[in-house]
Amino acid sequence: MSYIVESSGRRIIGDSIDTFEHDELTFIGANLPHVWHNDERYFEAVEPSSHARSVTLFFDADKLITAFEGMVTMQKLKSILQIAQRGMKFFGQTKEKLKALLLQLAAEEEGFERMILLLKILDTLSNAEEYELLSGLGYTNNYQLKDNDRMDKVFKYVFANFSADIHLDTVSALINMNKQAFCRYFKNRTQKTFVEFVNEVRISHACKLMADGEQQISSLAYACGFNSLSNFNRFFREAKGLTPREYKKIMADNKLAAYQ
Repeated sequence: MSYIVESSGRRIIGDSIDTFEHDELTFIGANLPHVWHNDERYFEAVEPSSHARSVTLFFDADKLITAFEGMVTMQKLKSILQIAQRGMKFFGQTKEKLKALLLQLAAEEEGFERMILLLKILDTLSNAEEYELLSGLGYTNNYQLKDNDRMDKVFKYVFANFSADIHLDTVSALINMNKQAFCRYFKNRTQKTFVEFVNEVRISHACKLMADGEQQISSLAYACGFNSLSNFNRFFREAKGLTPREYKKIMADNKLAAYQ
């Protein structure tokens, strides 16, 4: 379970590619690949006030269930742990309750109180309904430990360069592969082509810009690395099930409702 205290950037959870902001709370099941990449400003000395901070709780689900089996009804917890295999992002009162318990647990000294707080977190998880699933239903983890450094190089390069043309020769050379081998390798690990991955990164950035209300739709395509407005509209609809205009209206309506 991870709570973003202060940071923003892009994250990958399974086959989900999206932006993240501070105050996000996620719960990631065992063996689900995940990575958060902070925005560049968190690495630049020109913004010394920017600090990437998070609070994370790790626990072994199998050992936990074994320890409490027979003491309490575990079926709800087992169910939510199974759901967490796709990654969960919480909202509403569930997020606020889990956040408060997690921060209290992090501040607590060793002792019985920490166990009580952990049990409260597990109870809240077991009854959670306010969440969205992140990774696709058919996603299968094909990563191996040796893939971490290679894939991280690719992710970092795409996140830093998605607004410009990205050439397959350049990216495959980063991990010492030819283009054909790289394409097979990348699809096997992510269950999507490299082009699909790049376009999803671009679409997620477009969604962030629209949610912030920073740009007109007509300029979004080029700001996010698409070479035409028609391609942008097509890929956006494929990814989100909405046109960019429909998505932006929903974001604007949600902002208005929040202030009323």
